[in-house]
Amino acid sequence: MRQTPRWTPRFVVIFAYLTLASLPFILALVRLQVVTGHTPIEAFWRFGGVYGASEALTFTLIEASASALLTIIIGLPIAWHLGRHEWRAAAWYRAIFSVPFVMPAIVAAMGFLLLIDNEGMLFALGLDFRTETGLIGEVAERTGWQHPGHFLALVFAHAWFNLSLMIRFVEPTLARLDPAWEEQLGLLAQGQTRLGRIRHLWWPVLGPAVLCAASLSFLFSFTSFALVKWLTPFNNTLESLMAKSGGSAGIENYRVDTSEIVMSASIVQCLILLAALYLTATLQQRHSSRFSLISESGARATRGPPHWKGRLIVYSGLIFAIAPMAAALLASFRVRHGTIGTGMSYQWSSAGWSAAWSGDLSTMGIGEALGHSLLYAVCTLCIALPTGWLLASTIHALELQNRPKLAKALDVATLLPLAVSAVMVGLGVLLGVLKWMPSLFQWDLLPVLPHVILTVPFVVRVMLPAMRSVEPKWSEQATVLNLSPLRSWYHGYFSFVRGPAVVASSLTVAFSMGEFGASWLLVRAGSWDTLSVVVDQLMSRPKFDPLVQPAAMAAASVLMMVTFVLFFLAERFRPEGDGGGF
Repeated sequence: MRQTPRWTPRFVVIFAYLTLASLPFILALVRLQVVTGHTPIEAFWRFGGVYGASEALTFTLIEASASALLTIIIGLPIAWHLGRHEWRAAAWYRAIFSVPFVMPAIVAAMGFLLLIDNEGMLFALGLDFRTETGLIGEVAERTGWQHPGHFLALVFAHAWFNLSLMIRFVEPTLARLDPAWEEQLGLLAQGQTRLGRIRHLWWPVLGPAVLCAASLSFLFSFTSFALVKWLTPFNNTLESLMAKSGGSAGIENYRVDTSEIVMSASIVQCLILLAALYLTATLQQRHSSRFSLISESGARATRGPPHWKGRLIVYSGLIFAIAPMAAALLASFRVRHGTIGTGMSYQWSSAGWSAAWSGDLSTMGIGEALGHSLLYAVCTLCIALPTGWLLASTIHALELQNRPKLAKALDVATLLPLAVSAVMVGLGVLLGVLKWMPSLFQWDLLPVLPHVILTVPFVVRVMLPAMRSVEPKWSEQATVLNLSPLRSWYHGYFSFVRGPAVVASSLTVAFSMGEFGASWLLVRAGSWDTLSVVVDQLMSRPKFDPLVQPAAMAAASVLMMVTFVLFFLAERFRPEGDGGGF
């Protein structure tokens, strides 16, 4: 007879986290309500009259939908061939495809700016996305489309950023699909045509995974800020509109219009993202409980090595994933010489790295900033991993007890931080600290608070599908082996979710190190700099000093290399088809 779990400690932790996750948003809304004199409901109905809000919402919906569609177009063929064939360096490939997702957005923006620059590779091919001359200019002139190059650069950047979502959700299922299913379907009338195989096999198997990845791609593109700021300077998303107005929002008797913008836009954004998160949770539940799959190594060995088309697609995907990062790394060694009047040239030099390490161009060197980032990441991991584990196990326990509505409500509630702007999270934490405990600004670990709020949802998203895939009979079988309770739990349960736990840990550390929006707001109010904040400091400086850009790219390269090492280690521990994903 199954013992009833002890719910009181669980609910204490769950209540504490949900309060912590929602409090910053509530505090920010309360402050904005005081300044504007409008309730949240009134702010929602006034959205259409807020300056720039309707245009920002239209652009956000268009670019997020286009980004999700392009992510499917690029990512699905890569995941298909990566999962259906035997690759010698599969762990390396997964790590490379995973790194863009956790790369700080400002680093990604710099990488794409270098690619579309007038001295970049794409410009040499006749594609001028930045100044929009040549072919891009002709498209704009004939269609009347304003700034198509900027839009295309943004959409491709988002597809690059979200590429790993498609790989993580689709590839494990394909890698462990029983080849006998295809053979058996081929003997039936429904499997004689490609359309029939798609309808009766591939869509039931892969459809939820593809839609889940697409919905998350839409979500992260919807909340994009840094990429929009740098790649489409003439357009705003709701996130970038709030960020640009957030500097003066919340101040009584000063620029009430900016407070109205932030309040109205944040409410509309939150409602749209809640709907997207509910859809994501539903799709992920369907995806993670589809069927039992076979050994990954056995399935790959049956299908054999990839053919030339599969190699071409996967290798092209690797080039696409590496290109912005390689551009940033190379730029860290290219130092400008000369002036605009006398002519400019570039020479290979490590002077940018020296300036970055010494901190001559920023508040501190990248070594010290890296130490701060690692400290925050470790502290975040120590809190976020057990909290996310407890939340995921509670959701799964409610599902096993046939309480699907409560389980779904808690599942969606754990995603609340993803429905709130990082700027609002940072602003809420800032307001709460100012109101109740101003002395906390002297606490070096203050940035850990928003890091925990923003990383726990990813721990839940990784661990919940893995927990759903564990059969209860495995734990029951372990209990009859006369093992100690700890060993019984380890062999009957933990050994099956150990790989996803490692992936969740690496994801938490990587996100904490790369988190920018909330940290940027709090760091400006305090005196601690992370590596991502140092990159922003360097890129915000005037480029009169030729070492500014190489130093910024050196700091970004350090962050990229640390992130890649984390994910390569995670892939070494990832078991076959861990059922996790993002």
